[in-house]
Amino acid sequence: MRGTRGGTVRGANTDQGRDRGEGAPETSLLFEVFALSQAVGRLLAEAMSDGPLTPTEYAVYSAIFELEAASPTQLASRLGMRLTTFMDQFRPIEGRGHARRIDHPGDRRSYLVTLTADGLAAHRAANRRFEEAHGALVAELAGADASAHDTLRAVRIASDAARADLARSTGARPSRRTARPLR
Repeated sequence: MRGTRGGTVRGANTDQGRDRGEGAPETSLLFEVFALSQAVGRLLAEAMSDGPLTPTEYAVYSAIFELEAASPTQLASRLGMRLTTFMDQFRPIEGRGHARRIDHPGDRRSYLVTLTADGLAAHRAANRRFEEAHGALVAELAGADASAHDTLRAVRIASDAARADLARSTGARPSRRTARPLR
């Protein structure tokens, strides 16, 4: 398989992770994204199995870390989660003292979320394992990682837009529990 920048993906035709190689049926883009999600989930679960955070927790900590101080709605949007799902993930993190709520300077009814020193330490420890998995994946992409990143970002934006279009065409309203995408 070749990336748009001409990099050949190593291992693309191996039995593990065959990417529509010989004999593999043609599938829809949504199926491929689903299968990709499962494969990445397995990669991260194995790499982070004996670490301080699960892959899902690491993603939540990373979003909080990247945005530094953000509202739950902003964090849910960054993670592609419904707001209620984010809150279900956030409560245990807050409960173990790894995150805290601070007053929102622009909205007295809201709050921002930040990592505590203990939360930063847990994120840093988990990051070592995540970076090992990330490095192995980038090595397998053999130079096509930038185009893969751009393509995945485009798929995410298209997915959010398609969900909104589908809701409009069926007359249904998008779920209020789903955070709006950041632009």
